[in-house]
Amino acid sequence: MTSVGGLVTDPSGAVVERALISLKNPAAGITRQTRSDESGRYLFAQVPPGSYEIGASAAGFNDVVITGIALLVSSPGTVNIAFSSIGTVAETILVTAHTVQVNTTDATIGNAFGASAITQLPLEGRNVVGLLALQPGVVFIGEEQMDSRNGAVNGGRSDQANVTLDGIDVNDHQDRFAFTSVLRVTLDSVQEFRVTTSNASADRGRGSGAQIELVTRSGTNDLHGSVYEYHRNTVTTANSFFNNSTQPSVERPKLIRNTFGASAGGPLRRNRLFYFLNYEGRRDAREDSVERLVPTGSFRNGTLRYIRTDNSIGELTPEDLRTRVDPAGIGINAEVLKLFQSYPLPNSYNSGDTLNTAGYRFKAPVGLRWNTYIARLDYNLTPNGTHGLFLRGNLQNDRNTSLPQFPGDPPSTVDLTNSKGLAASYNAVLRPDLIGTFRYGLTRQGIENSGLQTASAVRFRTLDDRHALTTAFTRITPVHHTTQDLTWMKGAHSAQFGGVQRWIRNLRVNYASSFHIAQSRASWLENSGSNLERNVTDLASRFRTSYQDAAAAILGIISQGTANYNYDLQGNVLPIGAPVSRRFANNEYELYARDTWRASREWTITGGIRWSLMPPVYETNGVQIAMSPSAEAWFNERGALASSGRPQSEVARVRYVPADSAAGGDLYPFYKKNFGPHLAVAYSPQSEGWKWLTGGPGQSVIRAGWGLYYDLFGQGLIRYFDSNSFGLSSTIRNPSSTLNELTAPRFTGVFDLPPQLIPPAPPAGFPVEAPDVFAFGGTIDSRLRPPYTMEMNFSVAREFPGGFYVQAAYVGRLSRRSLVQSDIATPTNLTDPKSGMSYFEAAGQLARMSRRRTPVEQVRAIPFWENLWPGAAGAGLTATQRVYERFLAAEPDYTTAIQNLDIRCRPACSIYGPYAMFNRQFSSMTAWRSIASGSYHAMQWTLRKRLSRGVQFDVNYTWSKSIDLASRAERDTVNNLGIISNPWDPGLRRAVSDYDMTHQFNANWIIELPLGRGRKWLHRNNRILNAVAGGWQWSGIWRQTSGLPISVSNGRIWPTNWQWQANATQVGPVPAQQTTKNAPAPVPGGFAGPNVFADPAAALAAYDFTYPGGVGQRNGIRGDGYFTIDMGLAKRFYMPYSEKHSLQFRWEIFNVTNSVRFDVRNLSLSLGDQATFGRYFGALTSPRVMQFGLRYEF
Repeated sequence: MTSVGGLVTDPSGAVVERALISLKNPAAGITRQTRSDESGRYLFAQVPPGSYEIGASAAGFNDVVITGIALLVSSPGTVNIAFSSIGTVAETILVTAHTVQVNTTDATIGNAFGASAITQLPLEGRNVVGLLALQPGVVFIGEEQMDSRNGAVNGGRSDQANVTLDGIDVNDHQDRFAFTSVLRVTLDSVQEFRVTTSNASADRGRGSGAQIELVTRSGTNDLHGSVYEYHRNTVTTANSFFNNSTQPSVERPKLIRNTFGASAGGPLRRNRLFYFLNYEGRRDAREDSVERLVPTGSFRNGTLRYIRTDNSIGELTPEDLRTRVDPAGIGINAEVLKLFQSYPLPNSYNSGDTLNTAGYRFKAPVGLRWNTYIARLDYNLTPNGTHGLFLRGNLQNDRNTSLPQFPGDPPSTVDLTNSKGLAASYNAVLRPDLIGTFRYGLTRQGIENSGLQTASAVRFRTLDDRHALTTAFTRITPVHHTTQDLTWMKGAHSAQFGGVQRWIRNLRVNYASSFHIAQSRASWLENSGSNLERNVTDLASRFRTSYQDAAAAILGIISQGTANYNYDLQGNVLPIGAPVSRRFANNEYELYARDTWRASREWTITGGIRWSLMPPVYETNGVQIAMSPSAEAWFNERGALASSGRPQSEVARVRYVPADSAAGGDLYPFYKKNFGPHLAVAYSPQSEGWKWLTGGPGQSVIRAGWGLYYDLFGQGLIRYFDSNSFGLSSTIRNPSSTLNELTAPRFTGVFDLPPQLIPPAPPAGFPVEAPDVFAFGGTIDSRLRPPYTMEMNFSVAREFPGGFYVQAAYVGRLSRRSLVQSDIATPTNLTDPKSGMSYFEAAGQLARMSRRRTPVEQVRAIPFWENLWPGAAGAGLTATQRVYERFLAAEPDYTTAIQNLDIRCRPACSIYGPYAMFNRQFSSMTAWRSIASGSYHAMQWTLRKRLSRGVQFDVNYTWSKSIDLASRAERDTVNNLGIISNPWDPGLRRAVSDYDMTHQFNANWIIELPLGRGRKWLHRNNRILNAVAGGWQWSGIWRQTSGLPISVSNGRIWPTNWQWQANATQVGPVPAQQTTKNAPAPVPGGFAGPNVFADPAAALAAYDFTYPGGVGQRNGIRGDGYFTIDMGLAKRFYMPYSEKHSLQFRWEIFNVTNSVRFDVRNLSLSLGDQATFGRYFGALTSPRVMQFGLRYEF
């Protein structure tokens, strides 16, 4: 809905009271009336978007009719009415209006798009929600949904956007992808589209992100519609950069895409009953390319290559591996070689270590078959449309097949979607000053993904699986949504009250944890696999982890086993391969009130409040557990013990209890005080003075706003909770560092798991205590507090002659209690009660000496080690020196050193025994906690021209900075990019956000060339000339940004946290980041390729491993930004039998310049990637593709 109002004046500028104002939409049969108040103001609220005319009459004046008023969704319009003469005879003054651009009502920031922009702009994928990106402050880096950077708005996370279709919720409540509606919305079904990027009002402020409102087309009194076909083919498609760069190059993938459909709308009963129908299909027969990690030619034949300390390349033959590397003297594993030789040979050296692993890029067929059906009915219950009903239905039936694992394999997955939706509303103008609206919607998301895995399997850490181990998954998520709105206008006030209810159910059948897994992982061995390098004395330290994994793999050492056990409600262990079924639910209830007070002709003040009641998500069948004690209480107890010099062996034991038991509880608390106040002030000069500056009455506005918004969370946590419910879905690993190269089992086959690596199923029943296996755990803090955001903005805008509109705005955001994952089982920063020295201080001193290779005898006593590890002294060495030997042996993997001391008691236990700093049950416990914060500040400029003389455009520029502790969306699984690895000092991670872009620019335009009838040139009334010269249109979208940030990884070295590695630390000047498509390799004998640095070797030298307690430098490197230009050229032919019928030919080009911008998330930037440091292996942009379309419109 939208609104329109204004001021009624006489020729002298005095206000006119009691003037009769009428609002009409002849096409939809809608007529409404009201009268101006004592201040001359009038207002029509809750108006359906569309094209209107406003009439005004008053005693003593000629009637005025203003036509061509385009009212856009959620864009309050201002149309002032001026009686220009005193009527002596009956006469009507006709005035032509334009689209309202100046918002004088509130402080919302955002833009609305009408049908012309929606259908005529070249939109990749014909995804209308992608128009969200054509706003200031919105991060857009292509069509990739999974990337949580994509769709971040004004510093907010991408999963906070709220999408509605005709006022009904169409969000994906679990994944919450940006730019996405659960129901496919075709371009030809959308009438209007509105995005509010900042300071949404109380009636629309669900969540803290962008508010995206779409309105479907409706029928009118005139029959209208379209028939269309869009086609893409291989001939007009460019190959990708990486396909061309492989040796030999991968041929251009096949592309055949046809998108076709038809729409029609019209009256079933004139002025009363209208219909609109749309069908759209899409068929893709195409190929995609992908790169997999495979063994190199030498590695698959049993030779291991490594980088020496002098940067030359060393080789270990099969005999060397048997005699120098394998303590058991067995040597290379024949079954491993047989498996490795079944892989294709590499053809790309942009990924892997390039010595033993490299990339294999290939193309393979994928299929896509989509069908979308949309129908809408509108019924005016009264002749003037003051009471109306609306009904809409959506249905889609999709089938996608994905890429195979390798050529000749079956598709890794087959994805089916049968989402559907229903929406209905009743609108009632009860009185001219009282309007009510009721809406109901059911949006049912249905997806099913098949998989190929049928048995438990063995994996190799640095290689892609030879055969796809994809698992099946089904999810059905129905969302019932109702809203009630009541608008009451009284004098200078327009008050709105309403409520929103959502009932969300999530039915999941998941095979992801239905199989066991074993892995060849050197770091899981005793001393983290360092025994494999004892006799390789010239191994470069930065190649250690790559070497260790390669050695473990070629010897067939299988060190890690992960057992997954699932239970039914009776406590029975489900068979291997059986799915896990869950049914989650949550309900939402919201109330809001808003008042717009037109305090004077110039000033408008809008205030409101939204009260959100969102009980926690729960499992409807009672299959839900709780951690006891809570994650927060357990973490705080660990910290308190460490601060007071007490060991972790005294911390409370973690156990799991049923959620409905006395010791249990909800997934997180139900907070009932989520009040979100909003305030906006708008000042619009109404006098003729200073016209050179203000443009005249109503042509300029100064606005300011502030609002508090609560983040949406809960459903996105389900995936994490579902896989971390010990006792219901239990994941148990064999303890690390308990096996060595002599005792670890050897590889015998991909589907032949060593039984000694698979721990037995824990006993059924609750409460259940986590075993002492030094496990990886996961939980959700049961004391989560609702994250919230404070948004503020200040803007100045003015409309200029010719339809030009300029706005400059400051936009800010302060995020509090943001969700972040924190490892609450991190080894503690134990304090020595005697000296007051902490572990990080004491370990840091030893680490700096071990980095310099200081001789043992030169190490002086450090009180921390002398007081807490006195038993380590012996053999003529102090306790500090004996501990230092452990640090020296593990350098730079300091958690391995402290594990040997604290758990293995090598050379001695602490005065408290084992587990002074580590936890006995968990080596890692990642917990979702509400402890993060962030800020965003930006200047945003917009230049817009409304459609006139065949030209319209929109130009947006943003200069901004976003800072936070972590930027990942709630749906993301655990990964090192978003984890707080030192929870004892989380502020160490504070840096620019993953999606921070200092500069963003986007523009879109539609230009009807000034040729032919009604245009400036060649406008003669010649049908042949007009057919050739007339009807040409040029449209386009330009997007360009500065670079995205990324961190240098610590090379799979763990200085502070046992499970989550840190970032590297900058120790020298970093050369300027300058993307170079053929940069030299960092080491001699390497391969050249695309690199974020022109001098990768100098960049690698600028970083070093991080010391204990540190987390390294986050987001200190800037890579490429995003750049594409999309254009369309169209020619319209008007039919000789009616100019209301036309045929349009369209030629659209996406990425006109075929520019390549690389993705920092596909970047080899680890200290362990010595041969490929800085090397890109993926792009943000897609190769140029052309699309041809034919549209028949009537």
